[in-house]
Amino acid sequence: MPDQAGPRRVVIVGGGFAGLFAARALRRAPVAVTLIDRAQHHLFQPLLYQCATGILSEGKIASPLREVFKHYRNVECVLAEVTGLDPAARRVTARRPLGEPAEFGYDWLILAAGVQQSYFGHDEFARFAPGMKTIADARAIRSRVFGAFEMAESSADPGERQRWLTFALVGAGPTGVELAGQIREVATKTLRREYRHIEPEQARVLLFDGGSAPLAAFGSKLSALAARDLQKLGVERHMGSVVTAVDSRGLEVKNHDGSVGRHEAGTVLWTAGVEAPPLAEAVAAATGAERDRAGRIKVGDDLHPRPAGSFRAR
Repeated sequence: MPDQAGPRRVVIVGGGFAGLFAARALRRAPVAVTLIDRAQHHLFQPLLYQCATGILSEGKIASPLREVFKHYRNVECVLAEVTGLDPAARRVTARRPLGEPAEFGYDWLILAAGVQQSYFGHDEFARFAPGMKTIADARAIRSRVFGAFEMAESSADPGERQRWLTFALVGAGPTGVELAGQIREVATKTLRREYRHIEPEQARVLLFDGGSAPLAAFGSKLSALAARDLQKLGVERHMGSVVTAVDSRGLEVKNHDGSVGRHEAGTVLWTAGVEAPPLAEAVAAATGAERDRAGRIKVGDDLHPRPAGSFRAR
């Protein structure tokens, strides 16, 4: 039973696509919805790569959650990061922007916290190869990409100039393919006549992946189309290559034949793999829920954690 009078309480953790549509589905239900998100904006991640390359501004791909739900009288938005939960007491614990602790009671809990970048056990790569999951990530990448052209323009050494004009992307999934192609388009079209000492169209974009083809998870037909378009754009594909080291001047890879090679690059970007956020570990510890190799909570057909036990989540 709820521990307070009034409508049943639904807490939604995360303002991404899942959280957004869950709140919309409950807009006419006799419940009080609290949507908790650490960013307080809904981000359209499929277009994040265009923000990272200066094609779109942040406002074009992000909308304040309070603006999105301003006509939803039963939805309240809270800026906080959920850090744990107590299933028996039906409460989640959270941390507010300035570090203050907070608790939120619920009758039903919807976990939609999303994922974070995975470096497959090599978190030390993050210092030199940023990922792209947030607006802040896109800004950092945009600074690196356009900064690389500026560094090349001011360099008098031909080798150093070419290093700055070399961009390496790790991971040939949707993000890697889109970002690699966009960087080449920026170099060959947007910046083509912007500089006096370099020719931006000479920029090299290297795409690395341990698989045999880009977008392999989307089937052979779409993968072949992606490979064709990347080739047309001038993206250099290095399939069957596993990155073994990243530093401030480039990266090392182990090729499919077992050989190890090094590639000098002024900019290295990480577009490979995702894993569950820290909240998933807290949920598993509190509920006994099973997790997969990436740390994500395993669920059944009804989206209850497996095993669900007494934990009521929808």
